Amino acid sequence: MSSRNFTHNSNFIFNTNLFSDEDVSYYVQEANLPGLGFSHIQVGRQSSMMNFQGDTLIYNDLTLNFIIDEELKVWKDIIVKMQKMREVYEGTAENIEKSGYLEIHDDNSKIIIKIEFINLMIESIDDLQFSTNTEDEIITCSINLKYDYYNITN
Repeated sequence: MSSRNFTHNSNFIFNTNLFSDEDVSYYVQEANLPGLGFSHIQVGRQSSMMNFQGDTLIYNDLTLNFIIDEELKVWKDIIVKMQKMREVYEGTAENIEKSGYLEIHDDNSKIIIKIEFINLMIESIDDLQFSTNTEDEIITCSINLKYDYYNITN
């Protein structure tokens, strides 16, 4: 199943089974390529603090900006999945960690880079903002994802 691309010029495709029971490709309007850094250790030495590079890589969050379709299907899929992860009335909590990948394509639809994210977890989904002030306003929604690490596969 593939969600319809409303922008027609989107060159970012995010594929995952995180939001549904099957792999779905989503056309993304904006995406970040998450940075990473090292942890550090501060050590006191006489009258100053010194920093030493640690041995842990720290990955920044993945943030995706989706265009929301007229029936709000993409938004509903994500919300329903998040609510199923935490059944408030039953007191259950499902920890869903799945993988997904982000592809960036050039103008000829050739893959420039493919990044696979391992153990994806939903952190949050932003509000949908509706307005009657403009005519053909495109509604978008950002989702923030955490993950253990990523691999550049292409």
